[in-house]
Amino acid sequence: VGCDTVLDEGGDSSLSLSKQVAISESSYGKRTPDPKSEPNNNARMHLKRSIQRYVYRLFLLPSVEQLISTFVDAAMKKVMTVAPGPSKPTSHQFKVDKGEATEDVEKIRDFIDQVQELILDGCHDDFVSMSQRRDFAALVDDSDNSIRDNLFREAVREQTELEVYVPLRSTISKYLVYAWFNEDMEMKHKMKALADKPQSYFRIPKEHRSRSDWKSVSRILHEGVGRSTLPCVKLRAVVDAAKEISQLDSEERTVFPNASFFDGKVDIVKSKTLGADDFLPIFIFCFVQAKIERPSALCELLSVMCDPRKMSGETGYYLASFHAALTHIHELDLTENDRDLSIIFDT
Repeated sequence: VGCDTVLDEGGDSSLSLSKQVAISESSYGKRTPDPKSEPNNNARMHLKRSIQRYVYRLFLLPSVEQLISTFVDAAMKKVMTVAPGPSKPTSHQFKVDKGEATEDVEKIRDFIDQVQELILDGCHDDFVSMSQRRDFAALVDDSDNSIRDNLFREAVREQTELEVYVPLRSTISKYLVYAWFNEDMEMKHKMKALADKPQSYFRIPKEHRSRSDWKSVSRILHEGVGRSTLPCVKLRAVVDAAKEISQLDSEERTVFPNASFFDGKVDIVKSKTLGADDFLPIFIFCFVQAKIERPSALCELLSVMCDPRKMSGETGYYLASFHAALTHIHELDLTENDRDLSIIFDT
């Protein structure tokens, strides 16, 4: 469910420090950082890489390596014992129980959570010591060190997913793809039918219709969510896409404060700040334009694999928006050709 390029032998991959160390500073359509924040961004990136190298070395310890290897082998065997197949030779109805699929992936998530917390608790003092090096003096933190600690968590999560999730990615993906096969076949047809619909169809208010058709947002969703490998990177891309909506809307309203670009014409409208009720129609439009493959299986993967501590913050909020967009499209009745998404929003 989602796949980026294999780590490059020449070290050119944006995800690689080496074959064994992941780094999520891939662009996937993100904006170029403000030059004023470059020292902080560089310090953040290099500290994150240092922590990931440290964690990588932990996974080379014989006891830890054996623990991970035993779990991965057992999880792979469990999934393979319920390898999906068609109920009939010519049928597209697959015998995979959604509840069982979710439960098995949750067990993998729980193991990743436990390893992550073990490393964060046991190595926290070492991480703090690393962060206090002069090399990372430009890192901007707050009084309670929450920015620094979140960076620790992010780095450890990525490396732990690389060590545990990546070896199981193929089997997990097949499991979820087959379990949500029928839903994704329906979504494929609906998203194809919606692909050429204008912003007005999605009930996006006139004052918030983008002259760029929200292409930068769709690109982040397509590349960051649809094509990246690690669940934690996909989730971060969901957040980045949501923030891009607000930022792009603000920029376009600043440059063209009285203009609304939609359906090939320009009208004079009263500009207003983007509200929560305006956000979802825009997100649904971008979701469709992103052309994400197997979105139902992907949404389940992200919901299950999300770090539990992230679910109560902005990651959980925007993941709920991602799920809401999926649900709205899934429930849309395309037989009513002349009606727009008000059939959903007005219910």
